Amino acid sequence: MNRNHLIITVAVIAFGCIGTLEAFTHSETQEPQEIRGIVVDEHDAAWYEQQQTLWYKKAKANPRDEHAWEQCFSSARYADMLNEQYGMTTRKKSLLDEMKNHIPNSFAYNLAMYQTKRDIYGEDASPWAEKALKQIPANVGRQNTTMLISYLVMKGELSNADKATLHTLTQSLYESNAFPSYLLRYSDNCMRGMEQNALYFENGDVSFYCPLILQEALNLHTDKTVIPISFLAIPAYRNALCQSLGIKPFEEKDNYDSMDLFFHEVIEYIINKSKRPAYFSPHESMTKESNFNRKLYNEGLVFRYSTHRYDNMAIARRNVEKRYSLQYLVEPKYVNEEQWSGSERMGLNYMVMLAPVVKAYEHEGDTVRAQQLARYLNAAVMQTSLPQEEKQKYFDLLNEKQ
Repeated sequence: MNRNHLIITVAVIAFGCIGTLEAFTHSETQEPQEIRGIVVDEHDAAWYEQQQTLWYKKAKANPRDEHAWEQCFSSARYADMLNEQYGMTTRKKSLLDEMKNHIPNSFAYNLAMYQTKRDIYGEDASPWAEKALKQIPANVGRQNTTMLISYLVMKGELSNADKATLHTLTQSLYESNAFPSYLLRYSDNCMRGMEQNALYFENGDVSFYCPLILQEALNLHTDKTVIPISFLAIPAYRNALCQSLGIKPFEEKDNYDSMDLFFHEVIEYIINKSKRPAYFSPHESMTKESNFNRKLYNEGLVFRYSTHRYDNMAIARRNVEKRYSLQYLVEPKYVNEEQWSGSERMGLNYMVMLAPVVKAYEHEGDTVRAQQLARYLNAAVMQTSLPQEEKQKYFDLLNEKQ
């Protein structure tokens, strides 16, 4: 392969809709299901609306049932989100008014208010989050834990007490097996290929929390700085990040034609001023055709930012041969670990990002390495719950001509 700048095609996490028959059966005959979140389960808005009805019935039967109200609110929030409705919608306002009446000053109510106020431009949602942080129950759960972690990270400059809370919450995610190990292993491989003191710009819940768990709970890759791109829109977070990197705060212009252009500008500022190696998780908004796109080079599982061309295929091969740990993809599953339908597409990035390396081996006649890597990539696709015809599209990447 003589093209250093590989074609950028990515398998992004899809929060697509999977219709369910349960959404159209009589609610009187159903029990509500736990709302685990769109990174775990893929459902459509109708399913969440049905769950809201079921959990509301349970909450009204026992108005002091904090868990029922919490699940009812989560259902409403996801239903609104999938309908592209945010902030204090009619649906959420009605529920919050009842929660205030029945479970005022509770952890569930304060966290629900934080989630709602956070999405309203100009609103200060922090008082609600701070109240919730002082009321964390023993059985806080994965969704609520990650919500509090994201608040603390977005907060920017943290007190020693905040840092201790962030560490405790993140460590609890690992100790409770809140994230499947295959997602942690994927993130570990992504970071193994990076240079020391790298910046890691990422998109999405899983690609943020997993590296954080590795750093806080396992003390791995602690030299890397993980940067959720969406958080860069928050001045407090952005300024604290710049301070931690030893650079001046980014000066925002009054107007930008799009959020993508804003993110591109602040990202390039941070990279250029900090002079650190910078990497990106595969994501459409960062890799679609643009001037920014032409500075991203596939190095295996992540893209590296560079203003000049270089032999990125050599780096990708080095990562495959010396840094990545891929054996787990073909090992037997001794533990019946759940597969998250809402996040399993991350595993497809193995095939999408590394198929060109297989072809490079084949081109050079290195059939042993080509076959071994192809075995790993095929296993990554096979482990998903996608229909066979969808899987075949990824298998076909190994057969495409250069």
